[in-house]
Amino acid sequence: MKKLVVLALLSASVSAADRDQFYAGGNVFLVNNTKLGSGSASIDENNDLGGGVFIGYNLPIHPSVDFGLELEYQRFGNAEFTNNNARVQGDAFYINARPKFIDEGNNLYSALILGVGSMNGETTVSGQSASDSTFSYQAGLEVGYMFDNFDFSVGYRYRTAEFDIADVVIKGVTLGVRYNF
Repeated sequence: MKKLVVLALLSASVSAADRDQFYAGGNVFLVNNTKLGSGSASIDENNDLGGGVFIGYNLPIHPSVDFGLELEYQRFGNAEFTNNNARVQGDAFYINARPKFIDEGNNLYSALILGVGSMNGETTVSGQSASDSTFSYQAGLEVGYMFDNFDFSVGYRYRTAEFDIADVVIKGVTLGVRYNF
């Protein structure tokens, strides 16, 4: 019985070690929306296409759960307000925790994304522009399919930051691909 338990633990650790790896990938931000708020007033507008890239490392913590730790850069598409008289654009850097839940014997997975970082924003109104950066956090969900060393995903992201002149919320759908080294 003791040998059987040791053999089972060894095989579990070998299969978990197969997922202990670096990864890199990118996302395209589709149907993103930027909301600016100050006090009780707010306006929102759809963004142009945006995108991001990330690198990370997977740590298996359970046969069905990997924990990814990653660095991510995002570039948001322009959001134009009030008939092109005002435009907001920006980018962000995040450090993310990404628990990935895998159904054993299935190539489908789901993941949570929780990140903290810095968001940079530039606002242009009637030819005058101003920029600022501040603390930001993001939360997201994704579902995907694992195929050989690639993961293909669709997800949703919510990002927020409090600038001096307005609070910013950027949210929307993402399409992504990740390569596992």
